[in-house]
Amino acid sequence: MTLLILLAEDDPGIRLAVKDYLELLGYSTIVAGDGEAALSLLETYHPHLLVSDIKMPKKDGYQLLKEVRQRPEFRLLPVIFLTERGTTTERIRGYQFGCDVYLPKPFELEELGAVIRNLLDRSQAI
Repeated sequence: MTLLILLAEDDPGIRLAVKDYLELLGYSTIVAGDGEAALSLLETYHPHLLVSDIKMPKKDGYQLLKEVRQRPEFRLLPVIFLTERGTTTERIRGYQFGCDVYLPKPFELEELGAVIRNLLDRSQAI
């Protein structure tokens, strides 16, 4: 079974690079350029994992994650924040909202891949 990852990122360059890398690793990937579109795709496709930027138009990553965690079917969905906001305060806020991993930009694609594999291995075992 191919695992599906939803990537919510407003920067087209980062969105394309991450999507291509995830597909190279064998994942199916759907992308959204803002939080509102991400929520819609989440409801339609029920992905296995969400990677989200925080600073996005229409609905930021915090609001997106808050709405995701309010829905029973997505309470345990693994979520990675991938963002330029790297302060300790922002990381704490991300964890308080319910993200599983907080990776500040710039990031290494290999690290993102390892984090995704780890989260998916555990979530698929449940």
